[in-house]
Amino acid sequence: RQLSSIIRELIRIGVSNKQPTDLPTMLPNSDSRYRKDGGSNANRNKALFFCAALALSLASIKLSGTNRFLAISNAAAEDDLIKAETFSFDLTDEENDITDTTPLFDSSFAEYLKKGLSWYVANAGNKHFFYPDSNFHKTWPKADIPYWTKKRFPLNKYITPGKQTCFMHVGKAGGSTIGCLLGFSLHCDTNNQTVTSLLAATTAHATHRCVHDCSDEAAYNLFVVRDPLARALSAFNYGKQKLLEKNSTSKGWVRDKEFIFDCEFASLNDLAERGLVKDSDNATEECRVRSKKALLGIETSLIHWYYNYQYYYEMVSPDANIVVIRNEHIVDDWNAVETLLGGDADFTQEHVPVNNAREKKPEEVYLSDAAKVVLCETLCNEIQVYKTILKR
Repeated sequence: RQLSSIIRELIRIGVSNKQPTDLPTMLPNSDSRYRKDGGSNANRNKALFFCAALALSLASIKLSGTNRFLAISNAAAEDDLIKAETFSFDLTDEENDITDTTPLFDSSFAEYLKKGLSWYVANAGNKHFFYPDSNFHKTWPKADIPYWTKKRFPLNKYITPGKQTCFMHVGKAGGSTIGCLLGFSLHCDTNNQTVTSLLAATTAHATHRCVHDCSDEAAYNLFVVRDPLARALSAFNYGKQKLLEKNSTSKGWVRDKEFIFDCEFASLNDLAERGLVKDSDNATEECRVRSKKALLGIETSLIHWYYNYQYYYEMVSPDANIVVIRNEHIVDDWNAVETLLGGDADFTQEHVPVNNAREKKPEEVYLSDAAKVVLCETLCNEIQVYKTILKR
């Protein structure tokens, strides 16, 4: 556990301007938001190198049952990455298993909440309800919170902050699908897709990109996660499609256009092989530098690369309770969280909508072995945070 704390701090240092020698003063429970600083490449690279070496030395972590995770050995890292045929991995760590299985709500109250929610799902229109105890409004009292962070039904008065779940909506990880099921409205269709469940009834606030509406008092912070490589691929395709769909003069649009189109990256595979592979002379030095910075999340090209797992993980307090729904196992994980709260494990695949998705061309999803290796090397920091979220 102490090593886990050290790794977490090294990850944070990795994109900051803190010197590695500052580490002893920051352990074990620093709450500094280093992520914002950007930092120097030299210090970041030193920290990332040490982080990777330490993380790889811990690759002997126990793996059991049907759970799988990307275990990379120091001696054959490249071979292990190439052999990873799929990127849907889970982690079992017996020391971190939840030992207190007492449900947050008793069965009678759970049924009461679900009945009330069922009525709103059947009868309510498109009204969005503002919930009290908004962390966003406490921070920005004169600002309007976006409609998609509001729910399609009112919050029961007995669901106090200490009984609430807060939704950490990580982009391009399946968060829109789960958000619509919970009663939020980002990328949902016009119909109310809320599923009658205890999790939906008690999830009160959400955090997405620069809108942070979660409270440290929340009983649980719900992360929807996806393998980092699959998320990076989805984020690239999403960002490029958005550039094709509209023309704009905004700084963000121009910045992404210069990165994707001026560098002539046709796909993520193309970016990896031309922009990340060492000694490649098929891209300009500027495009190579921007490719690495963008994928590391220290440049705002491609917005969902910038708002990465590290960004969202640092939004929760060090002692927060985290629950996870994996994109690859939505039904099983939803039922596990629902049971933890005191509900019934009756969620099925039929409940799962498909939102914010389009049919992909073969070249958009193809990744060569060489591309997978260099992408995973560059995403080392992101993979470690992903693993930490699963273990929490």
